[in-house]
Amino acid sequence: MLVTGASRGIGRRAAENLAPHGAKLALTARSADELAKLAAQLRGAGAEVETYPCDLTDPAARERLVADVVARFGALDVLVNCAGVASFGEFATSTPEILRKVTEINFFAPAEMIRLCQPHLMASSLKGPKGWRAAVVNVASICGRWGIPSLSEHCGSKHALVGLTEALRGEFARYDIDVLLVLPGVVRSDDLNRHLLRNDGRIYLDFEGAQRPEEVGVSVARSLIRNRTEAAVGFVSWWVWFGKRAAPRVVRWVMQRKVARYMKRAGAGAQA
Repeated sequence: MLVTGASRGIGRRAAENLAPHGAKLALTARSADELAKLAAQLRGAGAEVETYPCDLTDPAARERLVADVVARFGALDVLVNCAGVASFGEFATSTPEILRKVTEINFFAPAEMIRLCQPHLMASSLKGPKGWRAAVVNVASICGRWGIPSLSEHCGSKHALVGLTEALRGEFARYDIDVLLVLPGVVRSDDLNRHLLRNDGRIYLDFEGAQRPEEVGVSVARSLIRNRTEAAVGFVSWWVWFGKRAAPRVVRWVMQRKVARYMKRAGAGAQA
């Protein structure tokens, strides 16, 4: 299994939850030091792990990564796309550079990783036992199902990833490759400012009370084990996912209210 974005957050927790199931893990991220620490931890628990520091926005680096993983393990059975970045701020005050960076990491990189891995996943399904299916797991976001104010670039990139996932699910069925989708909500970070390209959004979002990356990591492993086509992770994510279908006007009202609450708090702060 090749897991991207594995040095921290969701990718790291996904690797930790996949290892106990006997997965042979190829872990990639930009931080070689963090990957090494995670690999040592997982090897100490008996897992077979290799690390591949890589910038997934570099086409040549992506090609080397996939080639090195297949050369080391002899095959590739599962690709787990966890790498991602977010920008929390108003679209009107953002820049084309931020939009392109978010889209490059959240959409183009996973899309091209799938393209590179597809031949190897097809070979895995052909060589595997009867009933075996290779898989792609795309960790998107509930933002890919409903646009959230102040996360416009993030939402755009995740909507693109969700659409690609749905299209490839139909295309890859004839190759016996499952294409699964995991939709977390806002995920807690130990260093929020470092991991956001911007952090000046005008909407009330409870980052401190957000869901833990461990919860999403469990869902990634569970989706593979149970072959869950789509999984909304956490109550808030599930509420938005269900609400879009059952009561879209209510969800829209809640989003507008969150913006209004921010403006009220900002006004009170200015008066103080």
